[in-house]
Amino acid sequence: MSRYISVRIGDFSEAEDLASEVFIRAVRAADTYRDRGAPLEAWVFKIAHNIVVDHLRKKSRRPASHPIDEAFSLAGPQDPQKEVEKKQEAEFLHRALKHLSEAHQQVLALRFGAEMTSEEAAQVLGKKPGAVREMQSAAIKKLRQVIGVTAGAQA
Repeated sequence: MSRYISVRIGDFSEAEDLASEVFIRAVRAADTYRDRGAPLEAWVFKIAHNIVVDHLRKKSRRPASHPIDEAFSLAGPQDPQKEVEKKQEAEFLHRALKHLSEAHQQVLALRFGAEMTSEEAAQVLGKKPGAVREMQSAAIKKLRQVIGVTAGAQA
């Protein structure tokens, strides 16, 4: 859960706090859960999504205090130069993700951040697996365009 949230907000330590809030809210609202064919995990991820949206509204697009690389453990402490390069790449990716729609960010966070299958992500999003795969494809295509434009602007 922390990894999914950190992909969305770009700050792993804050993501851990928000993940705790997700589980607190889920426990408090457990008696309101109704089995509608989707697994409990989908319900919990919807709570996480709502918390992320609230958090991002409060932050009002302030830059993340910690880069996204913490979520993926991209940097290794053995090589400082590689660590800096990975951190820069992660920051670049995080900035690029902000150019995507909320739906595209959500599907990428579920598929790659939370490592869900398209079927699992479909349950969270209330969509069919094929629609999730199409959204993922469109999101990746858009991300490639953004990165191409952004990379060209940085050169």
